[in-house]
Amino acid sequence: MTVKGYAKFLLIMAGLGGLLYGVDVGVIAAALPYIERTSTFNQDEIGWIVGMALWGSLPSSMIAGLLAEWFGRKKMIVASALLFLISIPVICASGFFDGGNFWMMVGGRAMQGAAAGLFGVIVPMYLAECLDADSRGKGTGMFQLLLTIGLVFVAVIGFIITCFYGDAKKVVDPKAVENGIIEYVQKVDENRNPVWADEKETVPVYEMDEQGQPKPKLDKDGKKIANMKKVTFDMIKSWVEPVQIASWVRAWQMIFLLSCIPGLILFIGAFRLKESSRWLYRKSIKFAEEAKELFKKAESIGKFFGDDSFVAQAEACRLEKKSKEYRELAVLSLAGNNGIDKSFEIYSEMLAADEAAAAEKAKNAAATDSLFQKKYVIPFILAVVILACNQTTGINSVLNYTVTIFQKTGMEGAFANLSDVAIKIVNCVMTVVACALVDKRGRKFLLKLGTSGIILGLCGVGTIFLAISKGWVAPTMVTGVLATVFFFMFIGFYAVGPGVCVWLALTELMPTRIRANGMAIAMIINQGVSAGIATVFPKWCAATNDNGTVFFVLAGFTVIYFITAAFFLPETKGRTLEEVEQYFTTGKMPEKK
Repeated sequence: MTVKGYAKFLLIMAGLGGLLYGVDVGVIAAALPYIERTSTFNQDEIGWIVGMALWGSLPSSMIAGLLAEWFGRKKMIVASALLFLISIPVICASGFFDGGNFWMMVGGRAMQGAAAGLFGVIVPMYLAECLDADSRGKGTGMFQLLLTIGLVFVAVIGFIITCFYGDAKKVVDPKAVENGIIEYVQKVDENRNPVWADEKETVPVYEMDEQGQPKPKLDKDGKKIANMKKVTFDMIKSWVEPVQIASWVRAWQMIFLLSCIPGLILFIGAFRLKESSRWLYRKSIKFAEEAKELFKKAESIGKFFGDDSFVAQAEACRLEKKSKEYRELAVLSLAGNNGIDKSFEIYSEMLAADEAAAAEKAKNAAATDSLFQKKYVIPFILAVVILACNQTTGINSVLNYTVTIFQKTGMEGAFANLSDVAIKIVNCVMTVVACALVDKRGRKFLLKLGTSGIILGLCGVGTIFLAISKGWVAPTMVTGVLATVFFFMFIGFYAVGPGVCVWLALTELMPTRIRANGMAIAMIINQGVSAGIATVFPKWCAATNDNGTVFFVLAGFTVIYFITAAFFLPETKGRTLEEVEQYFTTGKMPEKK
């Protein structure tokens, strides 16, 4: 395979890790309407099933860097793909139990989340270490692009399956209405706050009609709305034929089974990937240092015990041989990834960086490769702040609750769902634009542009909610369309800036010696902030009576993001990882050759 051919293969295979990350996030949304109507799971259990993929990624993100250091990047990509594939039959097996098996479902979703956590750390790390400075931005952008395509991929699968097996909601909801299980209009006070019958705010007070009966909620067509929170699986079994329920179980199982196709491609293709040359080089250095220490130890032993030093000498020779093997593999990997001429240049930079580090250690015997060294603290903090701020934009919560948000601003149901699909398409298209620009205009420029647009978009949505809550305007189709425009601005600018550049920040800022552990810690913070905001988002909106406060606060966090990108982040476009590391060591970026 030629160098150019392998570069394309590398982008496709490693990029599939991003697609699987997107599949992990989005697959449950397509399957959930069927799962809710074919299981005994209550709302809390459904919440755990939905959120377990996100929570499951936390521990795997924590150890991903350590595992990548022990076993190598390539082996862990293979293992991550295998873990994803194993999770699918575990989840599907839950459907073979009457009413579903909660623990199998949660366990399978946790495995999916663990695979996503590994992909999120290891794949961007692998791409950054394998690609040269001129194509690293485009390559890491491919991860984000395929992540957005993964979201669309499972949405399309869900649409096709729904067309084939039918919409379970359209069958169950009318049955619930026929049996009087409907939603009622809640009474509100003069400030439009809900009125509750008890202090715990769990029993609502309903509006009454002329006959003194609670008023039922009506949809846009004037039909009563089913209260699915009160519908049990036993009720559904009494309303619907067993054959129909079995077909709905097959429907959500097929959604999960079809979603594993890219995982299977990645698992098979990853065996042809070359190991990271930088990881191989670091392993060779480690073995060489261990061999050197053993030779010293053998020499000391020999002075006192003669031939007893033979074992230590033999082990030292073995480690020295292993060091040479890894160094040869590193050179071969570099040549395969970058061509012979380019590989010599990169290898020379790796040697120079290692010699500089060795010289610094000689000056300061106490120096270690800890995260708490001065030269590591600044890039580590920058990466952590950027990853945390990436989630405080509210991106995951907005993508999960777009339909609900659109409906609250006055958009009708059908248009709200159509707008949701359009937003995901915008996300994909603008990610393509970002991939084209990131190595031309630079990371710093795109982050400033993206965060500025996010601030405007969030403030626009917040203003619409504020106007509706204050009674300045009524929620109509016009306000709904305006909200959609601002959401498009939010998603579009997110995709152009933070969507792509966050992965680059994660991999480029971290010095080689702490990259694995540093990335793991930063990803844990990223996932923790994401999970926290997604968990409190609905209650947060309800607590503020949808007055826009949520969006203004998220915009405020994004201001911090903009300041960090504009004033503290160095431009890493066209720079090798060693040059970026030198910047944080000396405070000055080396002049380009």
